[in-house]
Amino acid sequence: MDTTAHTPPTDANEKPGWGLAALLSGALLACVRHGGTAGWWIALWAPLLILAALVTAYGWSVSARVRFRMGPWERFALLGTHVGLLLGGGIAVGLLDP
Repeated sequence: MDTTAHTPPTDANEKPGWGLAALLSGALLACVRHGGTAGWWIALWAPLLILAALVTAYGWSVSARVRFRMGPWERFALLGTHVGLLLGGGIAVGLLDP
């Protein structure tokens, strides 16, 4: 016989909800519905801009940890990422014309 008692599921055992997927889908649909042609461009380029921001944040954390061991190519790549992020943000906000 099994002497262990059945434990109710905890938060760690539950499946993830649909909250994040619903939020992202709603944001995408709002951009496309109310943005017109610009909404499609936002929907297409926003993930790339988010990826660039994440890569930049990762680059900053790496440069803070291994600042003196970065070679010239790594510094050049980090600088290129920063410039690309700034240009993309300026174009997305409307400060620069493409």
